[in-house]
Amino acid sequence: MKKVLYLGLVMVLCFSMIGCSNSNAFKVGETEFSNEEVDKVKSILTATQSYTDADYLAQFKESKDNDDKIKQEVISYMIDNEVVYQQAQKDKIKVTDDEVNQKYSQIEKMLDTNQEYKKLLDDAGVDEDYLKETIKKDLAVQKYRENFEQDLKVTDKEVEKYYKEHKDEFKEESVEAYHILVSTLDDKNKTVDDSKKEELKSKAESLLKEIKNGGDFEKIAKENSDDKSSGKKGGYLGYFTKDSKNAQFTKEAFKLEKGQVSNVFETPFGYEIVKVTNKKTEQKSLEDSREEIVNRILADKYLDQVNSLREKSDVQRF
Repeated sequence: MKKVLYLGLVMVLCFSMIGCSNSNAFKVGETEFSNEEVDKVKSILTATQSYTDADYLAQFKESKDNDDKIKQEVISYMIDNEVVYQQAQKDKIKVTDDEVNQKYSQIEKMLDTNQEYKKLLDDAGVDEDYLKETIKKDLAVQKYRENFEQDLKVTDKEVEKYYKEHKDEFKEESVEAYHILVSTLDDKNKTVDDSKKEELKSKAESLLKEIKNGGDFEKIAKENSDDKSSGKKGGYLGYFTKDSKNAQFTKEAFKLEKGQVSNVFETPFGYEIVKVTNKKTEQKSLEDSREEIVNRILADKYLDQVNSLREKSDVQRF
């Protein structure tokens, strides 16, 4: 889990806060972190997994058997973030209010178009003050990482060696698909209220029932899809990869086998129905993989640095 998180998939929402008064879980230097804070971060990660292509977060599903293991993973993640943040402070890395407000505005706009996700974060206690302080810490850690990586050189020899040793990891899967969108966004691009959403979900379920009863998918898409661009082509999207569209959408599409139609599922844009008509896997060349390989090597070197900082830090678990 830790390695993937450090690549930034849920970075903005996953730092802990200071100042709760209940029993403490761990301490980094003079900064203490409560069990309540650990639970909050765990809740954020759990909410976030539904909105990213993040199979590695599947372990965050509640289970009595693995709850303690999950908690220890979250604490380990929080400790690593904190030791980097404290080093950033020692290095006098500054984050301005303008930088924080700009990032907050971006996140606020995203949440405005996804009220369900916003509710999950509200339930986890992520209010404006929490989020802004989290952003401030996140940006400091981000700047520390950028400063660390800017002087690193990744050679052609390193890239070629990595590609040779991990060649099977550089295969690109794509699917050919059609979809029907029943939009839940109003004219101002904001999510409609709950009663209207229920009405729209019922419409999507009705369309799916029609398809399963033998209805022509393309004809139904032309007549009903709110994605007008693909709708006029019967919902045709062509071939696409996992990282080329919304993660919630591709997560569902890539579950399907050739010829299968999905159940109704929700994305920030509305209720979706997808039909996969073909799948293919292609080996990516070294040159096509070069940027990803460089990023992976830099990430590995950064993780080594994080581990080094952690070893030098005064960390106590309670």
